[in-house]
Amino acid sequence: MKYILYSTETAWNASNTAMNTLFGLPDGNGNERYAEIKQVTNEDNANYGKYIFPVTTEGSFITVDKFNVSEMVEFDPTWSPPDPE
Repeated sequence: MKYILYSTETAWNASNTAMNTLFGLPDGNGNERYAEIKQVTNEDNANYGKYIFPVTTEGSFITVDKFNVSEMVEFDPTWSPPDPE
């Protein structure tokens, strides 16, 4: 899995709508949407506030070939703040 970080919710929604259309979602197999919207919530992360869009590289809904590879990033566990101890 790769990710694209969008600065606006509108850009995230445009990509998600395009993937829903591409894959005919919702479908009759219980798949309602391509992705759930998530945001970088860790204030200490340089990408705080950006919207995290998943780019699938395997499985039923492969989308890696639909996006610019140079915009993709790896998962960053610091997108969410650490759990309090």
